[in-house]
Amino acid sequence: MALLAAALLLFVAQLSFDRGDIATLVLPANKPAHNLIGWLGAHFAWLSFQAFGVAAYIVPLLLAAFGVAYLFNFLGYLRERSKWSLLWASLLLVSLTGLLHIMWDSGLTGNIHVNLGTHSAGGALGWLTYEYGLWMLGKVGAVIVYATLSVIGVL
Repeated sequence: MALLAAALLLFVAQLSFDRGDIATLVLPANKPAHNLIGWLGAHFAWLSFQAFGVAAYIVPLLLAAFGVAYLFNFLGYLRERSKWSLLWASLLLVSLTGLLHIMWDSGLTGNIHVNLGTHSAGGALGWLTYEYGLWMLGKVGAVIVYATLSVIGVL
């Protein structure tokens, strides 16, 4: 139940995110917060965007999938092989953030990172994995590796 509640709270907070609710992004900040979950929801959504960029929208889906697996035994393989499932879900999230960072670096995502209040469309994780690892492959090589890891994470 806790995973499902966290998934719903995060999803609603992300959908109703307004960068004007965050005082470090806009002064003066909205009073009261425009976020449907309030001040805490605005900051929680912003932190998820900071970490994962646009890929943060996948986090509630992953939380809900694991919550359903534990509560209803639907998608039971997620519960039975929870360590492996967490590994593959993390791999999917990392690869998506890397792809989004490369898309942002190439100018394909527009100004979405400004609306989310992040450094890039891939967030800090996408920036870290590309700038401190896969940059050596070049953009095309990194896209191939990230796409392969995404497919592996989904499978």
